[in-house]
Amino acid sequence: MDNSNTTGSNNTVGNTGLDSATLAGVVSTVISFVALIVSSIQLLYQYYTNVSLNALGARNCNERVMGPWAWFTRRRWRWTELRFEIIFESPVLFVAPAFNLRGPIPGRDIWYMDGSDKSYEDTRTPPPVDLGPLPRTTAVRQGVNVEATWVLLLRTIQSMERESGKWQDMVRGAVDPEKLPPFSMRTLAVAVQAQTLSWDFVPNFKKPFATTTICHIVEIAAMLGVYWTTWDSRADRYRAEGNGCMLLGSFNPEQGTVFTLVRHDKTVFRENRLIPHNSIKRYCFGFCPTFYFLNEDEYVREMGENRRALDPILPLLKLGSRQEISETLLDIGCPIQVAEYFLSEDARVTHLFPIIFDVLGMLGKTIFVEGYCYRMLPNPTILSWDRRWFDTKRLLLVFKEYFTSLIERYALIGDVPNPLDTIASALSRLSPHLENPQIKDYSPALLECLRAAIETVDGYLRDTHGDYEAPSETVVLETVSHHISSLVADLKQRPSWLVDISPLSRTKDGTNERNLMFFLFRFSRWAATHEYSNLDAIQRHRNNNPKKIQESWTSAAQQTPPSNTPAPELEIAVSSPLETTPWRSGARERDIAWCLLVFRMLCWLQLHDFHRDDVMIPRSAMYGSRMPVYIT
Repeated sequence: MDNSNTTGSNNTVGNTGLDSATLAGVVSTVISFVALIVSSIQLLYQYYTNVSLNALGARNCNERVMGPWAWFTRRRWRWTELRFEIIFESPVLFVAPAFNLRGPIPGRDIWYMDGSDKSYEDTRTPPPVDLGPLPRTTAVRQGVNVEATWVLLLRTIQSMERESGKWQDMVRGAVDPEKLPPFSMRTLAVAVQAQTLSWDFVPNFKKPFATTTICHIVEIAAMLGVYWTTWDSRADRYRAEGNGCMLLGSFNPEQGTVFTLVRHDKTVFRENRLIPHNSIKRYCFGFCPTFYFLNEDEYVREMGENRRALDPILPLLKLGSRQEISETLLDIGCPIQVAEYFLSEDARVTHLFPIIFDVLGMLGKTIFVEGYCYRMLPNPTILSWDRRWFDTKRLLLVFKEYFTSLIERYALIGDVPNPLDTIASALSRLSPHLENPQIKDYSPALLECLRAAIETVDGYLRDTHGDYEAPSETVVLETVSHHISSLVADLKQRPSWLVDISPLSRTKDGTNERNLMFFLFRFSRWAATHEYSNLDAIQRHRNNNPKKIQESWTSAAQQTPPSNTPAPELEIAVSSPLETTPWRSGARERDIAWCLLVFRMLCWLQLHDFHRDDVMIPRSAMYGSRMPVYIT
C-alpha cells in the first residue's frame, strides 16, 4: 500500500493536483489563446491603419497640417469595400474682381480675401497676431514644420490685405479723412472656394493640396512682391523670390505641376504693395494697355464671350521679350534698323533708364484705384528699373525750366498752343509738391495732381476735347517713333552724348536729369518736329557742329544750379531746341504731340514705380492659361 501511494504522488506536479500531461495541455491552450488575441489585435490595427484611416490621408487631414480646414474632414463608410473613405475640403484660389460672382466650382460660395476678421473666418485661415498700429508678421518657424504651405499662402495673402489696409488708413488719415471706396468695387482680389475631395483619388500626395491655375499663381506671386528668377517651361522648373518668400515649382509625372511656398524672412506690405487693378494681370505677362485701350475689353474672355470692339492702331504694348519689343517698335512705326537694334543682347538701350520705359510712359495706360496710394506695378519688360541714378521729381522740375522757356518764346509771337498752355498750368499745380522734399512719392495730394495732369494730356492725345490742335493717333505714334530713333541714334554712336560725353554721376545735384533734358530738347524734339526725319537724318543733325555742342554741354554741366533756380544752359539751347513752329503746320502739330508725350512720360513714371529686382522672364504664352497647378 505504501508503494502505490508513493507512485501516485510522483505523477502529480507540485500542489496543482494535475499530472504533467494535463498541465502541458493547459499551458499550450493559454499560449494559443494569447497568440490569438495578439494576432487579432495586429489584424485590427493593420485594418484600422491601412483601410479605416486610409493610410496617410486621415493622419494628414488634421489641424496641424490644414489649420481650420481640418474641421471639415469626415469619414464615409463604404459597405462594398468594408472600409471608411476620407472626405476632406481644400481651397481653390483664383484672381478676379471683387464683384465677380462666378467661380471655377459652380454652386459653392466665393470668399474674397480682404484681411478682415470675417474674411479670416470665412477662408478658414489661422488668425493673425496684431500688435501695434500695423500687424506683426508671423514669426518664421524653425525645425520640423508639418503645415501645408498653402495654409501659409492664405495667411500671407490675408496679411497683405490687412497690413496694407492699415498703412493706407494711416497715410490717408494724415491728409484726407475721406473714406476709401468699398472693397467690393476692387477690380483685383484673391478669391477662395472650397472643393470637396476624396483621399482615394488624390494623385500620390502626402498632404492635402490647394488648386489654382498657372496664370493665377503668377498673378498672386506678383501681388505678394515675389519676383521670378527662373521660368523654364520646357524643363518645368519655376522659382520666384522676394519680400521674404520663395516660391518653387516643378513637374511630377504622377501629380502635374506642383508649387511650394517657403517663407524665410518677414514680409512687408505698405508702399511696396501692388496697385489692386485688373490691368496687373496683363503686366504680369508682358502686356501693357495703352491709353487708347478700350475699357470694355478690360477682362479676359471666358465662357464663350465674343464681344469685339473697334480696335485702335496700338491697343497693347508687348514688352515681355526682345522679339516682342522689336515687334512693338515696328507697330509704333520705328525704322526696321531701330527695331532690330533691340534684338541684340549687347546693344546699349539705356540712358538714365531703359528706352523702353520712355515708350511705357508715353503710351501706357494710367493704372490707379481712386482713393488708394499704391504705385507699384509688375515690371512688364526684360530690363530693370533702377532709380538710384535719377529722381523723377527732379526730372519734372528740370522739364518745367526748359518748357517755361519754350512757352516764353511762343508768347513772344503771341501764339501759345492751347495744349502747351494746359501743360504749363499742370506744372504750376505740381511744382509745390515736387519742390517740397518732405512730400513722399505716395502722397495722396501729389498722386491726385499727377492723375489729373495725365488725364488732361490723354484728352488731347485721344482728341476728346475737340481741339483742332490736338494731334491724331498717327501723329502721336510718329512722334514716339522719332523720339526712340533719336535715342538709338545717339546710343549707337561713339562717343555717345548720353553715355560717353555725359556719364552718369552718383551725385544728387541734378546733373543727370539736366543732361537728359538737354538731349531731349536738343535732339529728340528736333527729330519729332521734322516729318521726314529718319535715322540717318537724325544722326546727321546730331553730328552737326559737334565741337560747339560738346563745349556747350560741358560748360552747362559745370554750372549746374540748384533745382529751384533757372538753368544757365537754357541760353545755350535757345537757338535750336526752343525754336517755335509755324501756326497750323505739320511741324506745330508734332511739336505739340512731343511736348504732351514727354510731359506725360515724366508724370507717368512719377505716378508708377517698379521694383529694381523685378525683371520679366518671357512667359506671354501663359497669359489667361487655365492649366491647373497644385500647391502642397
